[in-house]
Amino acid sequence: MPVQVPSSKPGSLKDPTVAALFSTKDPESRYEDLREIGHGSFGAVYFALDTETNENVAIKKMSYSGKQSVEKWHDIIKEVGFLKTLRHRHVVEYRACFLKEQTCW
Repeated sequence: MPVQVPSSKPGSLKDPTVAALFSTKDPESRYEDLREIGHGSFGAVYFALDTETNENVAIKKMSYSGKQSVEKWHDIIKEVGFLKTLRHRHVVEYRACFLKEQTCW
C-alpha cells in the first residue's frame, strides 16, 4: 500500500507515518569508507561499510533542498515507503533510511 504523502514542509517528521520511515541516528557514525559508484538525476549511490553489521552496503543519498524541495521530499517519502515493503530475490534488501542536513540516506 502506498504511503500517503502529507502536506508538510520538507524534512518534517511531525506526521507519525512519515516519522516511522526514518531513523534519527547519525548515518555518518554508522557508515564508513563511502565511495561513489553511481550518480543520477535524483541522487548518488555509494558503496560503504556498515560498522554495526560489518557488511558492505549500497547507500543512495538524495537531497531535498533547493528548488522543488517539496516535490523532492514527497518523492523520497513515496520511494522509502515502497522500498520498505519490497521483497524480491532480484532486488537488494532495504535496511534503513536516515535524514541529515536536508539529505536522505
